[in-house]
Amino acid sequence: MNRLLAPFLAVLLIGTAPSTFAAKPAVDVRTLEARERETLDGVVAAALVGALSEQLGGRAVKIRLGQIDVRVSSLRDRVVSGQGELQIDGAREWLGFRFSTLYDSLYESAGYPELSIGVAGPGGRQVPNDSGLIREAEERVIAQLAKEFGYQKVWLQLDRIATVESGHRYLRIDASGTADFGRDGAAPARIEALYDREQKVWLRVAYVLESTMPQVPPAG
Repeated sequence: MNRLLAPFLAVLLIGTAPSTFAAKPAVDVRTLEARERETLDGVVAAALVGALSEQLGGRAVKIRLGQIDVRVSSLRDRVVSGQGELQIDGAREWLGFRFSTLYDSLYESAGYPELSIGVAGPGGRQVPNDSGLIREAEERVIAQLAKEFGYQKVWLQLDRIATVESGHRYLRIDASGTADFGRDGAAPARIEALYDREQKVWLRVAYVLESTMPQVPPAG
């Protein structure tokens, strides 16, 4: 080896060797938990915006979340539930909602949430039922049931009906009873409907049959 290069190479090797074996800084457990929670909040919020818009007939929504509870159900799954408020199509009024969904921490994804829209908030109060709106909601549900179950004849008997006013614009109708399919039997049914009094349109009419998920057609 060239005698002139030897001292230079020795200095170079001595200067670079320690960095090869430098220990990586430890990551604080709290930091990891904070990062996971931040990701979870963002993913769940995005899933809620998409689902709320879909269930409200594709209308634009803006949300603000309140209390959120996260429960570990397995090594990778988290059950996320909570409440919040939303604005529909830029309306000034905020409307309450509740939700529950499953979050996969491995794939950082959230399932389609279960939603209850128009829940009574600080400005909510129960008001007398409007017979015309109740009849319209029934007709919509009967048509949806008939379509889902092969256009067979369906009778709907509602035993409990409650209407809640949210602010001055929205009415939420909660009803429960029985969906009768004649010779094919009957099933307990529950209805959630949301009506916009200013625009005079149904924003959402959803029903749940025993052991089924809500069926939500486009509003209109």
